[in-house]
Amino acid sequence: MKKAPAKMMKKSAAKLKKAPAKFNAKLKAASAAGKLSGKFKAAVDASPAKMKKAAMKLKKESMAMMKKSVAMMKKASAMKLKMDKSAAKLKKKK
Repeated sequence: MKKAPAKMMKKSAAKLKKAPAKFNAKLKAASAAGKLSGKFKAAVDASPAKMKKAAMKLKKESMAMMKKSVAMMKKASAMKLKMDKSAAKLKKKK
């Protein structure tokens, strides 16, 4: 059974998102172990090591925003429910 193209793309996209951070960490480790030399070693040493931290910060911020929006949606639906109930009571009185 073949997988749908959309599912295959999601998995490969997820792998690509994680790959740069792992790749960078392995290069840094190789540089520290003395396995790299020359300009490439200098470039690896100068590269930012904060890729993973920045990605985690973005993830936390987006999760916080999502929680706020969910809370706001729940509050709005509760208010709508109250309004619907009060409108139903007014109709019954007439």
